[in-house]
Amino acid sequence: MKWLGGLAGLLFGLVVGRFEAALTWMLLGFLGGGAVDFFRKRGAPPAAAASDAATAEIARILRLIEDLHVRLKRLEGQAEVRAVPARAFDAGPGLANVAGEQAAAVAPGEQLSSDPATHAPDLLPVTAGVALNGSVAPVASAADQPDQAPPATEAEPRRPSVLEPIMQWLVGGNTVLKVGIIILFFGVAFLIKYAADSGILPIELRLAGVAAAGIAFLVGGFRLRDRGAAQSAYGLALQGAGIGILYLSIFGAFRFYQLLPGGFAFALMVAVVGLSAALAVLQNSLALAAFGSVGGFLAPVLASSGGGSHVALFSFYALLNTGIFAIAWFRSWRLLNLIGFVFTFGIGSLWGAWSYRPEHFASTEPFLILVFLFYVAIAVLYALREAPRLRSVVDGTLVFGTPMIAFGLQARLVGDFEYGAAYSAVAVAFFYLGLTRWLLARRCYDLRLLAESFLALGVIFLTLAVPLALDGRWTSATWAVEGAAIVWAGSRQNKWLARAFGYLVQAGGAATFLAHWGDGLRSQWPVLNAQWLGLALIAAAALFTARLIVRHGERFGDFERRSAPAIFVLGAAAWVVAGVAEIGAWSRPSGEPQAVTVFFVASAWVFHLLGRALAWPHAARTVLALLPGLVLTLLWAIDINRHPFAVFGWLIWPLAIASHYHLLRAAEADSMPPGTGLPRSLHALGVWTVALIGAVELHCLTQAENLRHSAWSVAAAMVPLALTVLALSSAGLRRRWPVAAHPAATLVWGAAPLLLLIWLWVFYANLTHAGGSAPLPYLPLLNAIDLGHLLALLAFIAWRGGVRAEATLPPLQAHWMFAAVGGAGFVWLNGVLLRTIHHWAGVPYRLEALMRSVLTQTALSIFWTVLALALMLVAKRRATRGLWFVGAGLMAAVVAKLFVVDLSNIGGVERIISFIGVGLLMLIIGYVAPLPPKSTAATLTRGEVA
Repeated sequence: MKWLGGLAGLLFGLVVGRFEAALTWMLLGFLGGGAVDFFRKRGAPPAAAASDAATAEIARILRLIEDLHVRLKRLEGQAEVRAVPARAFDAGPGLANVAGEQAAAVAPGEQLSSDPATHAPDLLPVTAGVALNGSVAPVASAADQPDQAPPATEAEPRRPSVLEPIMQWLVGGNTVLKVGIIILFFGVAFLIKYAADSGILPIELRLAGVAAAGIAFLVGGFRLRDRGAAQSAYGLALQGAGIGILYLSIFGAFRFYQLLPGGFAFALMVAVVGLSAALAVLQNSLALAAFGSVGGFLAPVLASSGGGSHVALFSFYALLNTGIFAIAWFRSWRLLNLIGFVFTFGIGSLWGAWSYRPEHFASTEPFLILVFLFYVAIAVLYALREAPRLRSVVDGTLVFGTPMIAFGLQARLVGDFEYGAAYSAVAVAFFYLGLTRWLLARRCYDLRLLAESFLALGVIFLTLAVPLALDGRWTSATWAVEGAAIVWAGSRQNKWLARAFGYLVQAGGAATFLAHWGDGLRSQWPVLNAQWLGLALIAAAALFTARLIVRHGERFGDFERRSAPAIFVLGAAAWVVAGVAEIGAWSRPSGEPQAVTVFFVASAWVFHLLGRALAWPHAARTVLALLPGLVLTLLWAIDINRHPFAVFGWLIWPLAIASHYHLLRAAEADSMPPGTGLPRSLHALGVWTVALIGAVELHCLTQAENLRHSAWSVAAAMVPLALTVLALSSAGLRRRWPVAAHPAATLVWGAAPLLLLIWLWVFYANLTHAGGSAPLPYLPLLNAIDLGHLLALLAFIAWRGGVRAEATLPPLQAHWMFAAVGGAGFVWLNGVLLRTIHHWAGVPYRLEALMRSVLTQTALSIFWTVLALALMLVAKRRATRGLWFVGAGLMAAVVAKLFVVDLSNIGGVERIISFIGVGLLMLIIGYVAPLPPKSTAATLTRGEVA
């Protein structure tokens, strides 16, 4: 199908477009056909498998039928039972054999139980799975048709959500009526707006008719309060509609048409608010109170034409909140409190964002203070009424949400005043501290949690006064701290909704802070500025939340417990960003990497001590991030200063590496068993980091001594790598931590990549550098590059011995390893020869010049032959046929070179020397190093020869 789809796509593309389009359509057709093939094969099982399954099912049915036949014969009292012939079932030859074998399995005279219950499980599939005509029907087991359903377990009591009373009111009882009332309410609002625009009837008559309708609803609903549950609910709904209509009519008459003077309209509003509150308290109806409140808050919004006095709006809202406060004095209706809170601060925030001007401060500040005091008092009243019931005694949304949002609005109001936010923070701090003292002085032990919450708010705002005095952009940090406080209160009260709100507030604060990053956050003081303190507070809030979840995990849900590490990581990241940004703002570029390194090390020590003191695993594991951070700062320092030991780096980096290993060992001893994945990678990374510091520093030191591009600088890049491998492979370090605890991580994953780099360095050094070691004269094997090769060979030998000495490591694959080492050694020895020719014979150390040199070609031919002789001699003594073949291959290369290169390009004495020298050496090889016998090689493969 896929080939057919591809062909169809190609033809279609050629018809409708160019050749590129045809290729595209061919690809699409091929993919589509492949998808069809895939789903077709996946949907239908192979025919053979389906046939086997059907055969097995039919055979099982035949066995069940035959068993039934045997038992029926037993019940009829026959002495012998003969098996039913398989052909009686007309099941085919393959199934007849199965049936015959099953029938023969029942011996004549075998006794079967006559109890029908004994065979009931066998009879049920037969009667349910075989029809009269021999066809197979689906078989239903007893488990699929239980006699009776398991008894229902009693559901655990659950805590109702905040929205549940609203949903119960809406969908319970006469839902149509309630929805109709809501629609009617909006319709009346739109009618008032239409009346304001059209003027069909006198406005006084229209408003009077609307108010009369509201009063009729109110009176009719109140008369139904004692006529049964259904009529009472109906009456409450009518009363709520009437209150909302009265709100609309009074506000419209005052605001749009100026038919009522301000004082009289305000008095009428007070009367309606008092009436709705009294009716709600009298009838104990949360729904009526909620509906009346919602109607009151929406009335000015729905009847608004976009202009008007904010004083009238806020006065009206202050009046509504007075009613909510009065109800809170008698009833602890949290839903009503939340309705007032959301509408008051929500609409107030929108007005502040869109319409506030500095000249509005004097007419707006009193309303903000009044509403703030209202909801603080409502939170206290709620706690006083709930405390005797031994339930949650703190409304986290009001307790922490009120100062958070009110302070955000206050910052908008005092934005043009110098230190306005700081003075406001001090005032709020003293207010909460005084409220805490008042609660504790009353010895209200039931309100201890509320007092602790107020104390926390007082301390927070007093702390924030310092950065606010230096900078006004503080709202986002405040949100993060308040969010952490809400999470704390939600954990104490076991309220998941409050905790979710706290998480959301923290995230919003962090996002807002990042959105305003760099916008006027600098000051003339390091650390004591909004950028540093704001991010530090955000980090502290996240870390506090993560610690709270870890310490009191039973108070949190599964998702919250699983999210604790992520919250901790975000807090630690905010801390790191704060520190790095502050260092970047106040330090010189050359010393910035070293300063950040010190900050990373100090932070790792702080988290380590916190983890141990508080038994906090997340903080303890933070030390694992130290080394990756050090690697980043190391690369940063190399990029800026060219070597890491600049600007006190000679002191900082040894202390940083020592701190890393000390903290990592302490972390492993506390909570991480040896061999775990992350510490293993860190040990390997630590080896690479130490080697990198040494290589870069020594290489830069040679360049600083005017040894750039000399053999000293080339060897300097490799010597620290080889010394690191030697140190890890030494017997002393192999008996100590970390090599003893992590031999695979250090000797294999740590040292092996360094050996690979050394192997690559061999090719680079011999192909690119002539080996000049000024001021010293050149001597073969006694110059910087050749001594570096000898050190590399020594490191490899020591590493191989160290790995073989570790019993926990797998055996080495010696074949590819020795092949790699042999290849690198061959390149090195040729480099020694070519460098000698360059220095002593004056041949330029360039590939084309060396290849054109007759001396070079002759020396290479003889040298390769000598190497082949040495390899074959060693192979003969060790009786190793493989090594002998390597020498023979090199010898074959020499012969090929003689006839292809030397014969055509070399003349005179050089050609003679080449051919004669090679020939004599080959004679010697044939005599002293013949091919080892095959049997000996076989013996070697069995490990009988060392």
